Amino acid sequence: MSTQNLPDGVEQRLPENYTGPERYWQAAEDWFDITLSPEQRTIHEHVATNQYTHLEGGNGFGKTFGIVGLALSFHKRHYPSSVVVTSGTYGKLKRTFCADAEGLHQNSPLFGEWKWSPNPHIDIADEPTWQFEVISPEDPGELEGVHNDHVLVIVDEADKKDVDLETLDSMDSLISDRNDRMVIISNPPEDETNAVANMGEIGLEPEKLQFSTFDSHNVHVELGRRDGDRIPGLTGLHKLKKKWEAHNGESWPGYDEARAMSLPGNADFRKDLNTLWYRRFAGIMPPAGATKNRPIQADLVTAGYVEDTNEFDASGPRCGTGLDVARSGDRTVQIDERDGALTIEYSEPGTDHTVQFNEIWNNLDAEPEAQISGDAVGEGSGKLDDTARRFPNVDRFKAGETAVQSDEYKDRWTEGLVELGKWLERGGEFTDTRLRKELKIAAREITLSETYIKSRDEQVYVADPKDDVKDRLGHSPDHLDAAIMAISAAEGLQPEEETGPSGSGTW
Repeated sequence: MSTQNLPDGVEQRLPENYTGPERYWQAAEDWFDITLSPEQRTIHEHVATNQYTHLEGGNGFGKTFGIVGLALSFHKRHYPSSVVVTSGTYGKLKRTFCADAEGLHQNSPLFGEWKWSPNPHIDIADEPTWQFEVISPEDPGELEGVHNDHVLVIVDEADKKDVDLETLDSMDSLISDRNDRMVIISNPPEDETNAVANMGEIGLEPEKLQFSTFDSHNVHVELGRRDGDRIPGLTGLHKLKKKWEAHNGESWPGYDEARAMSLPGNADFRKDLNTLWYRRFAGIMPPAGATKNRPIQADLVTAGYVEDTNEFDASGPRCGTGLDVARSGDRTVQIDERDGALTIEYSEPGTDHTVQFNEIWNNLDAEPEAQISGDAVGEGSGKLDDTARRFPNVDRFKAGETAVQSDEYKDRWTEGLVELGKWLERGGEFTDTRLRKELKIAAREITLSETYIKSRDEQVYVADPKDDVKDRLGHSPDHLDAAIMAISAAEGLQPEEETGPSGSGTW
């Protein structure tokens, strides 16, 4: 690398000894005092030897942190150079990529000042041709016009809706010769109706580098198949097992077996696993035949319904109660969870809440300490307040509130549906035909999707709205609502205590 005509301050810091395919990861580890996983080193070497890279994979093997190290080491390794980064989720990019980049930059011997305004960038005094900038993809035209001796373009979350073919084409326009590099990063798409799947239409045919969560360094360390220490932030074997069981509704078959079932090219590859499992952990586009991600499975509803009440065991203690209080035209319902059984303790139409609650309170008096979760508005809300004064553990359940497990679910409606589905998976039983009907419709109609919550900096699940079930029934799914609250109560899923009883949350 020539150092002719470089400012003295620049020449003193240029890493002339970093050469070959390993130059970027070696520089990153030395400058930032970090240890990259073999997979992250592979990413760096792939970019060093290929002008265009498409990095696609599941969660948890460290692609974001690896790309941060690549971007900074490329920027400092080459003078003059430009690094331009954008993402299909710009807000998330600032909270993940930029936060890591700022931290590594500030804790390294590298020069330049990290600044957040007007957009994240590194400002190097008197060096206008040494550029590192993070920009929004909303106006593709603004991405054009950056040229330099060395250019690195990174498009993260390229499968998200804010990145289209025009965005990719504008970013590609920055690549002019063999010194330049473009990296496109994505999770596997759900189908082929997105920019990543169709980038061949604009002449982009990058070399694909693909990883799954099975490749995570920590997974291999925990299996005893790789020496070294665990690396913070990477997925381990315990989480991989947990996600397999949660997504696919099956016991963990073992690492080698699960990997063979999840990845194409294996004789045991299956096409009927959950779509989110394929995308988020196997790191592939779901094959035809993959199951949609549903919080409640129809076959489990059938298995959980006990037609002969003589075979139904509801003798266990009351672990939790759900109260859905009637609005006009609806029913007031009390459902108890009793150690694996859901029992309908009260279900009557109308809004005579005084009569209704007198009966409900009589039911609750036998086991007053058990957790109660209730949903009510109007006059019924006052009766729920009275319930909170009468019994020690009462939670006001609001479906749209932030989930207790806020790193997994958007709201309590989603969380409750998933927990009810898990309860059925564990062999939960019920005898009520109205609940069976509402559960079957929920199993057919409600799916889970993913959404990014900016304020939490989390990718979480969100369920389809309750109106989808209500429209099919022609009325509110009161028994389903009460069952969700009963399970939430039994599982201890209450928000932190708030002053009440007039507020939301636990009184």
